[in-house]
Amino acid sequence: MRTWHAVAAVIVLLIGCTVVSAEPTLNGYTGLLVIPTADTLGQGQYTVGVNSGELQDWDDWGYYATFGLGEQTEAGLLMFRTDGRTGDNTFLHIKRNLSEITDGGPNIAAGIYDLTDEIETTVYMVASWAQGNIVGEVEGRSVRFLDLHAGFAAGQLQDFFAGVDLRVGTEFTFMAEWVNDDVNIGARFSPVDNLTIDAGLLDVDDLAVNVSYTSNL
Repeated sequence: MRTWHAVAAVIVLLIGCTVVSAEPTLNGYTGLLVIPTADTLGQGQYTVGVNSGELQDWDDWGYYATFGLGEQTEAGLLMFRTDGRTGDNTFLHIKRNLSEITDGGPNIAAGIYDLTDEIETTVYMVASWAQGNIVGEVEGRSVRFLDLHAGFAAGQLQDFFAGVDLRVGTEFTFMAEWVNDDVNIGARFSPVDNLTIDAGLLDVDDLAVNVSYTSNL
């Protein structure tokens, strides 16, 4: 019951906020809640953030930084701390958009997460399609009503995954994804410029929060 009260409070906070494009997942690379999308940070952009996938018990915190190395490539790291364990696990990741940059897609990207095999190296390929009418513009890029994402992975993300993000104007983004046989749902909003907050339910159960700051070097 506490989880649903927290989610309801977050949804109320969505009113009047604006969405920022190419935002990080709980793993640090750009995407939805967990799954990557074909988006990448632009050249000279960076994102730093903190998150938790076990907020009810105040366990499992992650700290990350991701950098845009060019118009179509990003790389970064996530330091993950679990209560009851000594030290942090550090996961390195890199992603590159393999297609021509278009307004409306589809775009295809490939990436690697956990490059040093701290737990299990993950290799993935993902495609993203922008669908529906243009509902606004964010950072000079046209934003459409619906984005669809689908891909394949081997490692910590397994086999086929898919996701969708639904925009109401440029003020709200609602996210849903299917990965590792789990369904995750959430929302993304930005109360002030450059700051983005994600709140969601992993496997429609565990409350996760991701707070990030995105800017240019």
